[in-house]
Amino acid sequence: MKELELFQVAVQNGASGFMTVQESMDNRSAELFAEISQTVEAPTKAVASSVFMRRFGFFITAQLYLLAHGKMWDGQLSNVYLTKNAGGISFAIDERFLRERQAGDLETVLKHYAMPAVEAFKKIGHVSKITLWENIWGYAIWMYGMQDSEQAEHDVASLMEAALWQPEMRKSFFQQFLGGRTFPEAKNDYKRITCCLLKEVPGTDKCPYCPISK
Repeated sequence: MKELELFQVAVQNGASGFMTVQESMDNRSAELFAEISQTVEAPTKAVASSVFMRRFGFFITAQLYLLAHGKMWDGQLSNVYLTKNAGGISFAIDERFLRERQAGDLETVLKHYAMPAVEAFKKIGHVSKITLWENIWGYAIWMYGMQDSEQAEHDVASLMEAALWQPEMRKSFFQQFLGGRTFPEAKNDYKRITCCLLKEVPGTDKCPYCPISK
């Protein structure tokens, strides 16, 4: 699955890395933030958490890409390895967990992969979960904007429905991020409704999508 390299995800026979996503959530966040500081001088835990979730958004988007193409990677977060490259953190996953898509997989990606990471780093970094969900959405809308299949269209529609997110979550955060626009409108003129905090990094300006007035 070389296509997943577009999302900073390497599919390997026997994946490995310097820690797993589960470990970063449980008791190794300080080590993770130290690693992030090697490439991004995050001044606070909130900024470091948001920076990491921007990267983790790649992994979730890779999962959504697989689903749009009839596949699913069904390992645990303890099987998702963090690796280092010149641009920061990437991900490595074992190919043995790849299978054909099944009913309920879209909800699994949302609730078993994305939600636990959002909830963990919301607490670790004391940062709004809306911001962390939007860090994921920024890559998801980009990926779906490149797809033209019926399956991708169906998945986008499902992700906008509150029922898919319930009962763990009250509403669809992805629907909220459209800001009252249709998906095609939002795709063609992407704007955030929250600041991802990247502007707090020394020497970094607001990104082009920042909702904060310049």
